[in-house]
Amino acid sequence: MAKEQVSSILRALQILECFMDGDTEWTLKALVERLGLPTTTVYRQVSTLAERQYLEQDPVRKSYRPGPRLLMLSSAVLGRSDLRCTARPELERLSEALQETINLSVLLEHDIFYLDKVETRRSIVCNTQVGSRAPAYATSAGKAMLSCRSDACIEEYCRWMAGAARPLTERTITDPARLREELAFARLHGYAVDDGEIEEGLICVAAPICDMNHRAVGAVSVSGPDYRMQADRELMIREVRRTARNISQLLGFRE
Repeated sequence: MAKEQVSSILRALQILECFMDGDTEWTLKALVERLGLPTTTVYRQVSTLAERQYLEQDPVRKSYRPGPRLLMLSSAVLGRSDLRCTARPELERLSEALQETINLSVLLEHDIFYLDKVETRRSIVCNTQVGSRAPAYATSAGKAMLSCRSDACIEEYCRWMAGAARPLTERTITDPARLREELAFARLHGYAVDDGEIEEGLICVAAPICDMNHRAVGAVSVSGPDYRMQADRELMIREVRRTARNISQLLGFRE
């Protein structure tokens, strides 16, 4: 494939990856500033993506958002995820037992990506969305998965975090030294906690899911308001760890 074609594909992927962040709408100017590419280059790319329905443009605001073809592609990928299919019955069992929001996540660069979710019928719920991302350092699932990484990977993450981490609440951990302590605890005890770090008043408990090669491929977490989670803390920890272990065994993991 010609070098120019490869570069064009990479630029298109860079544009699409912008829509993986919390911002689901981007103006042409914002994309240019984010990517550091010439306006004409970005315009040609988004025009082509919009023509193919991977993006669509708001007729009033002139901003771009994911189009129907991109949404169909993401739905197809999520629907065929081996981890999601394997974990789903265990997530539903956990939801029934705890009556709180259950999430299945994977680590994607510096963030976690929500792969699946089982909602609770109770009042006050966790506002996560399947297909969205959140900083790994601010989530129990992110800390659970990072704790299983090598020391070198953790140090690389901490170096990135030192310059990029931003507080989401007053309790968000942005100090790499504090994160190392959290990861050491998670590695020792097999679970991690987010105490109001991603959302005020919300507590999350997560445990890592490992495959047959002892590699952390995901995490299962339970989230709920602090007053409910604190009352049943030990139950939450025990059941989340059990569910993560069950899913791991289904993936071929052996102690």
